[in-house]
Amino acid sequence: KFQYRGRQVCVLTISNPHGCRLFHSSLEPTQEQVELFGPLTLEQVRFPAADGIPNEKQRFYTHQLLDVLDRGLILELQGQDLYAIRLCQCKVFWSGPCAARCAGPNPIEREKKTKLFSLEGFLNGLILFQKGQTTTPPPFEIFFCFGEEWPDQKPKEKKLITVQVVPVAARLLLEMFSGELSWSADSIPLQISHPDLKDRMVEQFKELYQLWQSQQRLPQPPAHGEEPGPWALPPGSLPQ
Repeated sequence: KFQYRGRQVCVLTISNPHGCRLFHSSLEPTQEQVELFGPLTLEQVRFPAADGIPNEKQRFYTHQLLDVLDRGLILELQGQDLYAIRLCQCKVFWSGPCAARCAGPNPIEREKKTKLFSLEGFLNGLILFQKGQTTTPPPFEIFFCFGEEWPDQKPKEKKLITVQVVPVAARLLLEMFSGELSWSADSIPLQISHPDLKDRMVEQFKELYQLWQSQQRLPQPPAHGEEPGPWALPPGSLPQ
């Protein structure tokens, strides 16, 4: 979701398995310019034009920021995690589930890969929340502020250029498991027998599926060859 000083100007869903590059430029990336603009496999997402901003001062400063967004900000998928790589001259600040817990502004260092979201961490938090061991569900939304410090004393709606990123799989999983669930005193905690990342994620999905069955009292999954029911996890959630 793109917002210019609190006004939503564009909403889109990215399905590219590699990720995307947020930028504003008349230049198109080429194979010879990978070091400047990143891989061509990324979906190229251009910032909306600022010409329609009614306030002259706001429009002027927004153009100032867009003019230094030629190289852009890469949002890259690596396994089941999301990373950011800032290429642009415009400074970018952010908040999200993997952000450092600090009182002041949180910048993304230029050309350094920064982890934004971990599906494994989100699943762990969701299981704890469903068991009643935490009072709030795990966060998953990521918020970027371009050219202005964030977090600070100003509300998001006062920032010139902001982008909100929502991992779709996390949102769907939270919606599926958002109901109340009571656990018996002798409930068995999640056990992970192997340190391999893919094994741990499979165990997490099995745990969540058991929670979903207990909460919704759904029947067993359909037999082979039948259409999947509402128990099916979002496409692409399991590791390849």
